[in-house]
Amino acid sequence: MAGSDPSRREPNELALLDRIQRKVLWLSTYMVHHANFLRPNPDGTKVGGHQASSASVVSLMTALYFKALRPGDVVAVKPHASPLLYAIQYLRGRLDVSALSELRSFEGLQAYPSRRKNSRAVDLTTGSMGLGAVAATFGALATRYLTDHIGVVTPERFIAMVGDAELDEGNVWEALLEEALSHLGHVLWIVDVNRQSLDRIVPDSRARQLPELFRGTGWRVIELRYGSRLQGLFSQPGGNLLRARLEAMPHAEYQSLLRSPASAVRKALVSTPDGGTDSTLDSLLAGISDETLPGLVSDLGGHDLRLILEAFREVERNPEGPCVILAHTIKGWGLPFAGDPLNHTMLLTPAQIEDLRDSLGIAPGEEWAGFSPESPEAELIRGLPPLFAPPTLSARVPEIPAGLDETYPAESSTQEAFGRVLGALTRLPIADRIVTVSADVAVTTHLAGWINRKGIYFPRGQPDFFAELPQAVRWRESPAGQHIELGIAEHNLFLLLGALGLTHELSGVTLLPIGTLYDPFISRGLDALYHALYSGARFVVAATPSGVSLSPEGGAHQSVITPGIGIGLPGIVYFDPAFAQEVEWILLDGLRRLLNRQEGESLYLRLSTKPIDQRLAPPPTPEYRAQVLRGGYRLI
Repeated sequence: MAGSDPSRREPNELALLDRIQRKVLWLSTYMVHHANFLRPNPDGTKVGGHQASSASVVSLMTALYFKALRPGDVVAVKPHASPLLYAIQYLRGRLDVSALSELRSFEGLQAYPSRRKNSRAVDLTTGSMGLGAVAATFGALATRYLTDHIGVVTPERFIAMVGDAELDEGNVWEALLEEALSHLGHVLWIVDVNRQSLDRIVPDSRARQLPELFRGTGWRVIELRYGSRLQGLFSQPGGNLLRARLEAMPHAEYQSLLRSPASAVRKALVSTPDGGTDSTLDSLLAGISDETLPGLVSDLGGHDLRLILEAFREVERNPEGPCVILAHTIKGWGLPFAGDPLNHTMLLTPAQIEDLRDSLGIAPGEEWAGFSPESPEAELIRGLPPLFAPPTLSARVPEIPAGLDETYPAESSTQEAFGRVLGALTRLPIADRIVTVSADVAVTTHLAGWINRKGIYFPRGQPDFFAELPQAVRWRESPAGQHIELGIAEHNLFLLLGALGLTHELSGVTLLPIGTLYDPFISRGLDALYHALYSGARFVVAATPSGVSLSPEGGAHQSVITPGIGIGLPGIVYFDPAFAQEVEWILLDGLRRLLNRQEGESLYLRLSTKPIDQRLAPPPTPEYRAQVLRGGYRLI
């Protein structure tokens, strides 16, 4: 049948996708315009929005959402492309048209994608730059953990749309250095290489550094630098010189060509450093009119639908290990300020919106219209596989006991009590759902007993070269382990805790994540902790030693401001117990809070290495326990 021949289908399919991306471009741009110019705004404060940042990924997102996505895929969309995501979800039937006019309004569509507040449209929360993609990647590790322990394989793939300026964030490279991530074949990043950040043009060295950095951390790299028309020109005699000229060109010069008159573009391309003319380049470009040349120079791979689809197919042909597509784009593509170095916060004027309406064929009164049901575009959309839908719960969580059959020494610290409580939990069915995480401080935060019983988790089994030697801690790494050991990177700790704490919502299996770190270093990962809580994740943070416990190691190891963090952060309840029995009560209550997905909170348990005489504690009565869980009691 002719319709089954991909070579015959593709031209028609590309034409349809092009018409869809034009509609998506209009809706995302008009959505921001409506919020700033048309919706009532009593105090006149700028509402904002990111028309240019959305436009730079319109081709990538169109190809992804209208062709490449599978039902098991979840997507983390770069924060500044949220209007584009909402426009796509409207066309895909996930949002009602009325939602589009409420961008950035109270209880409306959020400025940045939030799964907790706009769950119909958003798979994964993104927000503070650089965190969303890393959180998604740790989400893939959490799913791999579930696959190895329970057989759950949902979600099947984690895709992150990332802005190139987000890669300036150090937490990105902290995460990619974690060896376990290099073994995940269900991770895809799509980097929007538009060479612009908020204020500046991205440094020239990034074009060379990014592929090397990704490859150095075990990622497969696919580059979409030039579009089909430019590639065709490169294949002609002298085309190699044009390619070399463009690749040697500073980012700032290239961006200036995007804003220059047609005649100036030709002159810049054929001029030699000494002010002369390169005759070979001049001859190559002689048959190209001044009117055509700027469009040719701006022909980048991130806006070539055919090449984008081929890149997505290439990803699926080799699913071993994580993959990144470096897609070169133009910030503000298709808009009057395309390529302007300061277009990040620019908004189209009312006159420019009218010009855009005319160029995209949007009739007056049809500003919010999708595709008519009988149109080829609507038919294509109806034939797409369904988008990701969270699964139902796969199994009931074992009961958390009211108490433990555990004793505590007469002289005991709260950190020691924490280790004993975990040891008691290993003997109960609920232990199967507990996973501990540490940023290279497992032993010094009293996780050794848990590790000896449950082992270290790693996606691939590792040889234990110390198996025949005496060890206080048996470091057995395998897919069956229940402790995940990270490097000294607190951002990674909190983002992984957030990912493990969302498996209930994304995979239908509830885990009880417990992470440990030194309390003084809570502040080092605070942005990631906030992101995890804002995403709606549920987990336990055991921070120890705290206070002045580490004062012999210097002032930097004292934690005197962290109580304010625990009290001030939303979505997490803070406890600083004095006695061992209190640690047991609080931790058991905290685990129950994790199971309450509607009203429960995460737990921040601040512990100490200072031994305390347990005889000073009140008698263990129900009233004492109730007072502890309410937050405090009078001791003397």
